[in-house]
This record gives sequence, structure tokens and C-alpha cells, in this order.
Amino acid sequence: MRLKSTIYLVFFAILMAMGHILQKMVLDFGVDRFVFSFVRIASGFGIISFLILYKKHRPWQVLKTNTRHFIVLGVFFSGFGILIKLWGLGFTTATNASFIMSLSSFSAAFFAFILLKEKAPSRFYWVVVFMIAGVYLVTTKGQHILPQKGDLIIFILVFLIGFMQVYGKRVLTNLSVLETAFGRSFYGMVFLGLLIPFFAPDGFSTIPNLKVLLIVLANGVTFSGSIIFFYKALQLEGASNSGVFALLVPVITAVLGRFLLGETLNVYQVLGGVIIISGSFFITRIRIKQANF
Repeated sequence: MRLKSTIYLVFFAILMAMGHILQKMVLDFGVDRFVFSFVRIASGFGIISFLILYKKHRPWQVLKTNTRHFIVLGVFFSGFGILIKLWGLGFTTATNASFIMSLSSFSAAFFAFILLKEKAPSRFYWVVVFMIAGVYLVTTKGQHILPQKGDLIIFILVFLIGFMQVYGKRVLTNLSVLETAFGRSFYGMVFLGLLIPFFAPDGFSTIPNLKVLLIVLANGVTFSGSIIFFYKALQLEGASNSGVFALLVPVITAVLGRFLLGETLNVYQVLGGVIIISGSFFITRIRIKQANF
């Protein structure tokens, strides 16, 4: 892996972990998830817009000629994706959510196999079973028969993330990182803005004070930064190779969650986390191939 890619992905992992923590903080303050999603993506869009204009791109021409791809990425990833995540995060911990989302390495590989018409080797399926067992330990804590509601919601999100990662690689074959991030954020912002009058009747009044607003805006920074760094690495390394660095995210999240949110893990959850991370690593080693379409 290139040194430049490694640097991009380390920053991506740190920003993603911080994003999990900040999102949980905002929800704990009682901010409506539709309002939070909109302000978060709008602030990130502002940063991306500044960068794309600074680089002298032609953003509106890019939007016009790639509308279909941007609507898919914006509505389903930046729109439905974050709403599903915040819904699940309201019923679970940031650490749990982060460990479960590590399964996106499996779902990205799965969709790459499907879209590329490749046949997955048999050991791929054994590793998947191994990882699901790890998720079961993390979500039940060794104390329940069934996972909690929030953990199940996050598990559904994993498949959307995997598909969008592979789809994003397709878009990046013709566009720059900033152009892709701009288009995705624009349509995601419009989609979320249209939902607020229908699903958030209290609107922006759910942001209680300046402190919470600053936390929401900080999440916009982690959002835009993680997109840019991940897509830059994705262009250089491909979906499978880039996915290995997502393994750092739950570890960093667990550390930050312990000190900033008071979250803890019992021995079953630690074991489950180790299983998930190990499985994710093996999946990235099973077949290292860029997702070309």
C-alpha cells in the first residue's frame, strides 16, 4: 500500500471514530436526528464547496452531467444512511455501533463479488460466519439471547455502507474526489432538508444552545474530512484494500467512548470485537482486487 494512501486512511479512521462519538453526544442532548443530519451535512458541504472552488473545478457542470450517480450516493448514503445510523445509535452505544459497522468490510467485499461477477472462495463464507458470531457477542454482551434494537438497526446499515463503497468506486473512475464528495453532499443535503418539515416539526429549536451547535458543526468537519480522505485512498487502492483501515475505527471509538462518554465493554464484547476485527482483516486478505466496472 502506498504511503500516501496509508496517511489518508489513518486520518479517515480518526475522523470516523470522532464522528461516532460526536453523534452520540448530540443525540444525548436531545437534538432531532433529521435536524442534526441536515446541519451536519450542510456544514460539511460548505467545507467541500470551498475546496472545490479553490481547486477551480466546475461544480454545477459536474452536478448536471452526473445527476443519477449523485442522487444515489446522496439520497441513500448521505441521506438514508445517516438517518438509519442515528436511529440505531439512539438505542445503543457509539462503541457497539462502531464494532458492528466494521462488518462493512464484509459487505463491501460481498457486493464487489456480486457486481464484478466474481466467485468468492469458500473460506470467505467461513470468515463471515466467524464475524457474525463476533457481532452476536458484542451486541448481546453474553447476557441476552437476542441483540438489542439499536444494534440490529446498525446491522442493517452495514449492507447499505458496503454497497455504497463499491458504487462510489465506480463514480470515482470518471470524477475527482472533491467532485464526488460535492455531488453526494449536495443531493444528500437537499433530500434531508425536504424531510425536516414533515418529520421534525420542532425544527432547529431542538438544538438547545451554542455548545451543542458547535458539536453538530464539528461533526460536519469529521463528515467532510472522512469522505475526502477515504475517497482519495479509494482511488489509489480500491474498495477491498482501503477497507482494512476501517478496522482502526472501532478501536479508536472504544478508547474515546471510554473517556468521553463513559462507555465500557465486558469480556464478551471485547472477545466479540477481536473476532470482528480479525475477520475483517482476513476478508481484506482473501481477495485484494480493485472494484473496476
